[in-house]
Amino acid sequence: MFKKIIILLFVALFLSGCGQKIKTENTQGEKELNIYNWEDYLGETTIADFEKEFGVKVNLFTFEDEDFMLSDVQVNPDKYDLIIASDGLIYNMSELKLLSKINKNDIPNLKNIEDKFLNLWYDSENNYSVPYLWGTTGIIFNTKYIPEDTDSWSILFNEQYKGKIAMLNNNEEVIGAALKYLNYPFMAKSIEQLEEAKLIAEKQKDIISGYEDVVAIRSEMIDEKLWVAQIYSGEALYAMNENKNLKYIIPREGAEVWIDNLAIPSEAKNKETAEKFINFILRPDISADIANYLWYANTNDAAREFTNAEILEDEALYPPQDILEKLEYLKPNKFNNEYNKIWSQLQLK
Repeated sequence: MFKKIIILLFVALFLSGCGQKIKTENTQGEKELNIYNWEDYLGETTIADFEKEFGVKVNLFTFEDEDFMLSDVQVNPDKYDLIIASDGLIYNMSELKLLSKINKNDIPNLKNIEDKFLNLWYDSENNYSVPYLWGTTGIIFNTKYIPEDTDSWSILFNEQYKGKIAMLNNNEEVIGAALKYLNYPFMAKSIEQLEEAKLIAEKQKDIISGYEDVVAIRSEMIDEKLWVAQIYSGEALYAMNENKNLKYIIPREGAEVWIDNLAIPSEAKNKETAEKFINFILRPDISADIANYLWYANTNDAAREFTNAEILEDEALYPPQDILEKLEYLKPNKFNNEYNKIWSQLQLK
């Protein structure tokens, strides 16, 4: 889900001085596990099942933005025992020494993860992260109002749909879409490419409803307040189940692929319990239950036999090889400052 990481000092000061604007389900108890996750990003009964089986009280904290989450963990390094984070965030947090090395002996179910999701660029030996769910960032649209054969990023820049378009509230996603519209890589290779993308994104700002949280986009697409939007694949499939007029595409120009991961903060108080939860999540039945509930693609190969066939067969979730070859990870680049400046200007526009 989503995925650019910025270390925001003023956010950190805000968190430490003014309290945290975090949704929580928090109670006190001797055997506890504090999880920091996106909203609605586990199975319907995952936490309850774990609590019942292991006698642990789980306190769930949720965030809507990874920048905020990063700053929160920096300010409160011992508050959370387990976090869910994107590939790029895992890379940055490990560089900042914010993650604890995982004891793989405590997680025998690691063997269930498909090989292609292991030892990737952001954690070459999976010392700090365990792959959880994966997906793509593409486009969702309503076929009542948008041509069904739409297959390009250009639809998000079409003035004909002014006020009915939404973009994710994330700088790399927004700028990346403008870059793909220009047939450039999702991550800019030069300042010149970024400048061109900036001009496109500025024009787009005048016709969109706004930069929005993915859950809000999902809801507004279901209710048909929006006609077309940038979205994560799993959220798109959820929306499509609620409104049969909706369709998700990976544009012909290519798109972003990402992996969300389970990780343990470096000063977690309940590290062993966190590893127990990770091992629980990696059980084939539990992992499949999460995928079936969320409609997200799973990294757990052993869970396939328990996963609904319509999920496994859906090319929006499991793209064919020719589409996979057009997907890109959002890797760190040397233009972070430029991205941040453009994003600040877009938000003020």
